[in-house]
Amino acid sequence: MLKKVLLVEEEAAVKERVKGNLQRAGYLVLEASHGAEALSILNEQIPDIIISDAYLSSMSSVEFCRRVREKPLTAVVPFVLLMDEGDAEDSMVRLKIGADDYILKSASAEEVVVRIQAKVDRFRTLRELVHIDSVTQLYNRYYFDKTLTDVLKISERYHHDVSLSILDIDYFKEFNDTFGHQTGDFVIKSVAQFIRERLREVDIVARYGGDEFVVVMPETSKGNAANAMNRIQNELSRTSFRCDAVKEPMQVSISFGIANYPTEAASDFELIHKADQALYAIKNLKNKALWSHIKRSQ
Repeated sequence: MLKKVLLVEEEAAVKERVKGNLQRAGYLVLEASHGAEALSILNEQIPDIIISDAYLSSMSSVEFCRRVREKPLTAVVPFVLLMDEGDAEDSMVRLKIGADDYILKSASAEEVVVRIQAKVDRFRTLRELVHIDSVTQLYNRYYFDKTLTDVLKISERYHHDVSLSILDIDYFKEFNDTFGHQTGDFVIKSVAQFIRERLREVDIVARYGGDEFVVVMPETSKGNAANAMNRIQNELSRTSFRCDAVKEPMQVSISFGIANYPTEAASDFELIHKADQALYAIKNLKNKALWSHIKRSQ
């Protein structure tokens, strides 16, 4: 996976030099000239590291770092300050705002790349160990439980909607019993990847347990969330998966339920409960339709 850097720098010459050094080292560099522009980028993409001038003008680096740290998906992203040599004595003060390190603007290209690479590698390793489900490569249940509360707190502070969808694979138990657990894991992994690729990077997609997944959509109305999930459901119905253990291409379908905060729920527990109820209602209708079809066929 391509490693991404968000570079926030007002001085054009410094930005171009640092950007060039990182691009030659194989990084994708997302550029911003001030804090507000950087936060807008973070609403769409999550970098592996953030490099920011220590003295931004329109939004201070203190405020920018605070905003980064309050976002659940960027709270643990390494944050490095760019400083002039004359400002190095202020480094400890700057580190106290939540930054992880600082780099002098006069540092050599080799030093910049080596120090950035070490932090990115460590961040990715820790994230995978603590937050990632080994089968699907989605976030795990622990990360979802830990993060949802933070997302709702930010939603309340800035008066944004949050939509939550719980979904599962239809008739997965019967599928598992027929083809075995290894093929079942293949299907879970394939569906997980299918869902992740069709949502925004800022949407939190996690394995909830077994064949169930959960999607947290910040700043998203229930209607827009339903549109996204319906699109995924429809695309999946036209997609087949090939597995070595099964001769014929496999087709699977999903069901989902959606709830919205704060219009339908006042807490994380209630939001999950409402989405789960909506999923259950859909599953119940599908099961009734299936049994009705079976009876008509007899």
